[in-house]
Amino acid sequence: MDIKLGMKKAITVVIGGGLAGLAVAGTLSKHGQMVILIECKGKIGGRATSFVDSASGDLIDNCQHVSMKCCTNLQYFCEEIGISNFIKDEPSMFWRTPDGKTSLFKGTQLPAPLHFAKSFLGAHFLDWNEKIRLSLGMGLLRLTKEEEDAPFLEWLVNHFQSQRCIERFWAPVLISALNTPMEKVGLHYARKVFVDVFWKNTKAYQLGLPVVPLSRLYGEEVITWLEKTDVEIRLGNAVKKVGLKSESSWEVLLDNAEVINADNIVLAVPFQRVADLLGPIAHLDPAIGMLQGLRTAPITSVHLWFDRPITDLPHVVLLDSIGQWLFSRGKNEQGEYYYQVVISSSAELLKSGHDAVLKTVMAELPGFFADVAKAQLIRGRVVSEKQATFESSYGVDEFRPLQTTQIKGLYLAGDYTQTGWPATMEGAVRSGYLAAERILESEGKRVRCLQPDMR
Repeated sequence: MDIKLGMKKAITVVIGGGLAGLAVAGTLSKHGQMVILIECKGKIGGRATSFVDSASGDLIDNCQHVSMKCCTNLQYFCEEIGISNFIKDEPSMFWRTPDGKTSLFKGTQLPAPLHFAKSFLGAHFLDWNEKIRLSLGMGLLRLTKEEEDAPFLEWLVNHFQSQRCIERFWAPVLISALNTPMEKVGLHYARKVFVDVFWKNTKAYQLGLPVVPLSRLYGEEVITWLEKTDVEIRLGNAVKKVGLKSESSWEVLLDNAEVINADNIVLAVPFQRVADLLGPIAHLDPAIGMLQGLRTAPITSVHLWFDRPITDLPHVVLLDSIGQWLFSRGKNEQGEYYYQVVISSSAELLKSGHDAVLKTVMAELPGFFADVAKAQLIRGRVVSEKQATFESSYGVDEFRPLQTTQIKGLYLAGDYTQTGWPATMEGAVRSGYLAAERILESEGKRVRCLQPDMR
C-alpha cells in the first residue's frame, strides 16, 4: 500500500513504540498531524514491558520501573493518558543494612534541602564523622556549575569523602539512578540526581510505583489513548529501510514490502539501530556517527516467590549488597508472595551466570529480612536486560545528538538524545516532546510541549 500525502497538513511516521515514540506520536496527533506509529513487536511500551511467568501464569514486569515526583514530563504523560491512578505514591524511603536495621527517609515541613535533615541525622548506617563528611560533600557539590563535568569518583575522593561514605551513600543512589559503575559516573549527572531529587523540592524524591503490570500501564491503556487521538498504530511491522524519496519527502519500507510515504520521520528506536535504518544517508549527519561513542549497561532483576511474606515494607534500599533495591509486589492468586531485587549496572556480576546471582541474593537476604529463614523459596528467576540504558559516564553528552538532524524531515527521539537528563523514563518522554516541538515548529507552529521542571 502506498499512503498518499495530503490527507492532513503533514504525515509523520514514528518508528518505535517505546515511551519516546508514544510521547511524540500522541503530541503530534493532538496538534493536527497525521501520525503513523510503527512498532516491530506485537506490543508497545519498549523496555517498560512484562512477560508471562510460565509457572504461575502471572504477568510480571521484566524489571521494576520507578518514577519520581521530579519527573514532571513523565507525570504529565501519565496524567494526559489517564493512567496516573495506576501509580501509587510512596512518600517514604527505607534504607536497610545486612544486620536488619532500617532507617526511614521522609521529608518534613522544613524547606528543601532541610526537609531531609531529621532523616539524615538519624541514619543508623552512618557515623557522625561520615555525616559531617557527607554534609560537606553535598554542599560542595551544590556549588559546582551545572555544566561542569569530571570523573565523579575522583571528585568525591578529592572532596573529603571516605570509602565508606561512597559505599553507603553515594554509590547506592547513583548506581541505581544512572545504571553506571561508580568509576565511570560523571559529575554532571551525579549533580543532577542530587539537585533534582534531594535539594530542589520537598516532594521531588517521592517514588511512584505501578500497581499494574507495565504492559498494561504503558501498553493497553496507551493504545486506547492513541486511538482516541487518531494515531494509526502498526504492531508487528518491522521497518527494513528508511530513505529519502525527494528533498522533502520520505519513504519507509516494511518487511512485508509495503511502502509508506511521509513528510517527517521520527526514529524512536534504540540508538544502535539508527544508522542501520538510514543506510547510506546516515553519513549526512555526523551526529549519527557519534552514537558509536555511547556505551550501554545491563540491569538485572531477581524475581522471587515465597510461601509467606518476608517483609511488610513496600520497598527497601539495600546497603552493602549486590542489589540496590528490593520491591514487594504483593500476593498472587496462587497465594505466593512475590518480590523483586533490582541490580543495576550488573555487567561484572553477570559473568558468573544467573544461577550464581540467584544464590548470592538468597544468601544475602536473611541478613536483611529475618523472616526469609522461615520462608520457603517456591521459585526464583533472574532476568537481565543486557542493554538496558546508556551509561551516564564522564563526557557522555559529547555523543548524545539533538532531536533535530541535519537531514530535512528526520528527527530522533529516545532517552539517549540531548534531554538534559540521564537514561530514564523521564528522559524518554522529554525527548518525545522535544522532537514534537521541532516538527511543529517546522510547520510554523510555536508550541511548548515540554513541561517545566519542578522548582
